[in-house]
Amino acid sequence: MGDEEDSGPAPLLKDLPEEFTRFLDANGVPKEVFRDFRQHDVPRYVRINPRSRLASLPSTGRREAVAAALGLESVEHVAWLAQQATSCSWTEVYACAASTNLSRTEAYKDGSLYGVDAASVFAAACLGAEPGDRVLDLCCAPGAKLCALSDAVGDSGEVVGVDIAEQRLAACRTVLRKYGVSNTRLSLGDGTTWTPVNAKWFSLELPPRGRGQRGRKRRLEAAAAEAAAAATVEEAEEEAEQLFDRVLVDAECTHDASWRHLEKFRTQWGWDTLGG
Repeated sequence: MGDEEDSGPAPLLKDLPEEFTRFLDANGVPKEVFRDFRQHDVPRYVRINPRSRLASLPSTGRREAVAAALGLESVEHVAWLAQQATSCSWTEVYACAASTNLSRTEAYKDGSLYGVDAASVFAAACLGAEPGDRVLDLCCAPGAKLCALSDAVGDSGEVVGVDIAEQRLAACRTVLRKYGVSNTRLSLGDGTTWTPVNAKWFSLELPPRGRGQRGRKRRLEAAAAEAAAAATVEEAEEEAEQLFDRVLVDAECTHDASWRHLEKFRTQWGWDTLGG
């Protein structure tokens, strides 16, 4: 008898459409990275929110605390991302089983843990942002790297996130509010032409909802927020000559979830919807 074949799904590479493989060739992406990919082999990753209770725990007990928060027996510390520090670093990431359902855990719901890909944190770390820096994140949605950069520069720094789609900025706003990020601004615009002078700032306040007296109150609050945004534009014009210390453009999203999306195109959505 021959060797038994893996009962899991077939490797992704052999099913990639020709149009996509041409894209890989044109952009210098080695197709071999897709050769042995299987959905069930890719772990999930979480990053500790440095403003959470988990971050205040001693380094010797954080891994066990993360595992307990996820309802798991153990998690693996992603050591190659770690900085040499005893306090909780913004690059502190843990890997867990691909089957882990983060959305059902209280630690994810209350913002103690970010759901993130290790490669996203690596992209932000490669930028070398330091406390006090001003950082521009183009193509910032859905916000995982935006939050990482915010944690990297700290309260004395500032991060500006730019994206061309309003609905994607709305997703960023939700993420920023969930994790208590306060040193970041969002702007709607094309990253190829964006400048602080022509910036269309995107409010971090939720849009008003409701009718009657309550709705009127919320609309007044929204008007006040718009006035504050206008003042921010004036400040931006005054600061237009100030430069950013770092700029991140990760337009192709260097994270493992890209593989998961491709797997969904193969098994659920169909390759014909890939360019849609």
